[in-house]
Parts: sequence; C-alpha cells; structure tokens
Amino acid sequence: MRGARPGHGALGLRGRIVGAVVVTTVATLVVAALALLGPLEHSLRSAGLNTLRNDLSNGTNSFSRMDPGLVLQVNSVDQSTHSKLYQEGLRARRMLLHDESTLAQRVGAAEVVLLGYADANGHHAKPIVIWPPDSDIAHDDRYTDVPDAVRKRKPLYSFGSIDGTTFARAALAFTTPSQPGVPPARWVLAVRKPLDEVNAAVHAIRTAFLYAALAGLGLTLMLAIPLSGKLVSRLRRLREAALQLARGEPAVALPLDRARDEVGDLSRTFALMQRQLQQQEEARRAFVATASHELRTPLASLDGMLELLDEDLESGEPDLEDARSLLARARAQSRRLARLASDLLDLSRIDAEVQLRSEPVELGELSRAVLAEFDLGTTEKGVHTTLEDGSGSVWALGDPGSVAQILRILLDNAVKVSPSGTEIRVDLLNGAGAGLRVHDCGPGVCAEERELIFERFHRGRTARGRAGFGLGLAIGRQLAERMGGELVLEDDGGPGATFTLRLPVASAPEADQVPVA
Repeated sequence: MRGARPGHGALGLRGRIVGAVVVTTVATLVVAALALLGPLEHSLRSAGLNTLRNDLSNGTNSFSRMDPGLVLQVNSVDQSTHSKLYQEGLRARRMLLHDESTLAQRVGAAEVVLLGYADANGHHAKPIVIWPPDSDIAHDDRYTDVPDAVRKRKPLYSFGSIDGTTFARAALAFTTPSQPGVPPARWVLAVRKPLDEVNAAVHAIRTAFLYAALAGLGLTLMLAIPLSGKLVSRLRRLREAALQLARGEPAVALPLDRARDEVGDLSRTFALMQRQLQQQEEARRAFVATASHELRTPLASLDGMLELLDEDLESGEPDLEDARSLLARARAQSRRLARLASDLLDLSRIDAEVQLRSEPVELGELSRAVLAEFDLGTTEKGVHTTLEDGSGSVWALGDPGSVAQILRILLDNAVKVSPSGTEIRVDLLNGAGAGLRVHDCGPGVCAEERELIFERFHRGRTARGRAGFGLGLAIGRQLAERMGGELVLEDDGGPGATFTLRLPVASAPEADQVPVA
C-alpha cells in the first residue's frame, strides 16, 4: 500500500528513542555537574581558607611584639659609624625571617611577607622582609587585600590568583609599640598559601566525573540501541500483519508477543481484533449463505405462486380453492421475509443504542399475553404450553416491548425444536432477582455451542434445516443486557434446553385510590 511506509527522510522510532535517551542522559549529567562540581570546589576552597584562618589565629603574636623598624636601619645607617644599629637591624631581619619561615612551615604557606610604610588607608605598602628571600611570588603579587585589612583593622582572609595560581590569602595588620613622641608604625603580615591540593582534588573529581559520565552515556547507548531495536522490530511485525490484514487477508498469522508491556498488550489486542474479524467474517459468510438460501426460497415461491395465480386469472375460470391455497402459502413466505426485516431492524436499533424504556413490568401478565399469541401454532403442532405462576406477581424493571420480544424469541425457538406431544413450560422467578425461565423438550444444545448460539448469524446444529437466520438469541441477549439483566442457557442436565431471563427487581406500582362518595 502506497503511503503506508514512512518516508526515507523521516526520523524513525529507534532514532527518536535513542536521541531522547542521549539528550536526557546528557542533560542529566550537565545538571549534575553544575549542581555538584561548582559547590564542591567552593566547599574545598572554603575549607582550605578556614584551615589557614585557624592556623593563623594564635600564631602571629611574635610579629606584633617585634620592632620591624629596626630592619629599616640596615639600609639607612653607615655600617662603619653605626655598627651597633646596623647589627641590631641584621639581628631583627634574621629573627623575622626565622619567624616567617616557622610560620610558613606550620601553615603550609608558599610565601610570608612583612609589609610596612602603609598610610592610614593601607596604600603604598612595601615589602620589608620576604620569606623565602628568593620568592618569585612577591614580584607578581599586588597585595590588593592589604588596604582593606589596614582600613578594617582586623585580619582579612580571601582568595586570589597570582600568576595563574589560586592562593588562600591572609592579611594581618598590626602596629608596633609607640615610642615617646613617635606615633605607632603600621605593619601588615601577608601570608600566601597555594591551593594546589584543592585544585588537584577538584581536577581529579572532574576527571572522574567525566569518565563516569562517558561510561554512563556509553552504557545507556548500549542498552537503548538494542532495546529500541527490539521494540521497533516488534512494532514492525505488527505493522506487516496490519498491512496484510488491510489487503484482505484476515487469516494472517500474528506474531505471539508474551511481553508484559504496552507493545505486548497492543499485540494481544490486535490478535483479539483479528480473531473477532475472523469470527465476523465467518458470521458474515454464514449470514450471506443463509440469507441467500432463506431469501431465495420465499422469493422463488412468491414468484411461482404469483405466476400461477396470474395464469389462473387469465384462464377466465379461476380455481378458488387453489387460489386460496396459493395465497396462504404466499402470505407465509411474506411473513418469513417480514421477520427477517424485523430482525435486521432490531439489530440496527441495538447497534444505534436506541434508548429503551425502564418501568415496572408484571411478568405474569406479559407472559400470558405472549403465550396467547402462540396458541394457534402450538395447537397445530401438538405442543402444550404452561405457565407456572405460583410465586404470585413478579415485577421487573425493564422495557415491556423488549421483554415481550425476548419471550417471543424463546417461545418461537422452543416451538420449532419441540416434538409433537411435548410440553413447553414458562416459570416465573421471584426473590433476589426477577425473571422467567422457558424450558422445552427438544434435542437441547451441545456443550461447544452453549455460547456460540448467542452470536449473530450463528445457528446451532439442531436448528439447521429449519427456517431462521441465527439472529433471535443474539437480539434477546443484547436487549437483556441493555435493560441491566442477562439471558443465559442453564446447564440443568435434563432433556431439552432451559433459557433464563433475569432482570432487576421492581416494586409494584401503587394502585389508584378510588374516591369514596
């Protein structure tokens, strides 16, 4: 069939599934990376800065007790004339270098610098003593945190990048004791601790996360591609079966799919639909065969009888007895055609779900009226009918016309199969449910046909050879279900067949009050 197959440029279901899985996986990994790696790096750096703060909290008191100004004398005095001041400056420098080295080793700092000559705002600070003396960091460090530490007069801890390396920075401002007539000098101790371990840990985590993401994406593709391929293969088999069915091949064998998923359910539903189509096709063929036979016989009979009547009338001396006989037979064939038309009309009304009435119906009175309609036919055949109404009035809720139609169908079938001299019994049922039961003494229904006889256009083996279209019981059951009841074939084990109609119980209507004069 043209147009049934998707175009070559269309993205197939497999590609869509794999694409959706890949996009979803990548998006999940990106969100996880943003939510995990950034906060993790921040937490590790904050932990490194807090460690530096704790290590420096009580380890810088020696610097505030010294007089870094002595170091300045090394460059401002004449060594030959002021040897004592010069020696004191050298001693002060050695002590500061020792303290800086000790502090650096204790806190893991890469550089410890003592800065001085800072103004009130902390600007223009210059390194005085640097450890290690040959440090390259001091050449690239602009000490941007020193002014804030001087202004705020409290230790300042921050992060900074020096020559591409991230450092945890500490700027500790202090003053030396004032001398008489000399204001106290301001000093800043700058500590630079590299976060190499933090950066290495973050890099390792990022690398591990990347490898895990790639492995997860690869595993997802390994699972998604075969799974989507299997799913598409199952759907393709269903599609091929549907195309064969559309080409008019209802007997095509469908693949058996036992998977407990939506595709499996679809496959089983499709198989059920195919079986129903096969049954409907078989029923249609049976109906066409039966209808063609049933219609051909009365139509041929009607045509022959009318031709005979026409010849009889053309002769000028009609035989009235023969004409009456032909007329009676023609009317019988006409009734058969009318019954077929009525059954087909009833089926169309049921399929159209025409609303039925719902009112209390007294089954005893209705049964007597319907049985009276069959008196002539049962008398001619020698079949006796009885109504067992010992349970009193039985009120059911339903449509009176539909209840009467169901009873007519059951009695008509019973009269057709009942031998002469037998009895057809109608029992009224009262109690938890209201209903009636029709029992005949015919050949009964074989076990394999107990449910098939309620299907449209299906006739039991015992009914073959008799006039009928296999629509009566199908109409009766559907009418019973439309009224909230059921029509079933009882398994009583006795001779004949027993059909039971059950309906909802209704309360008897209140009798009209008779006015008293």
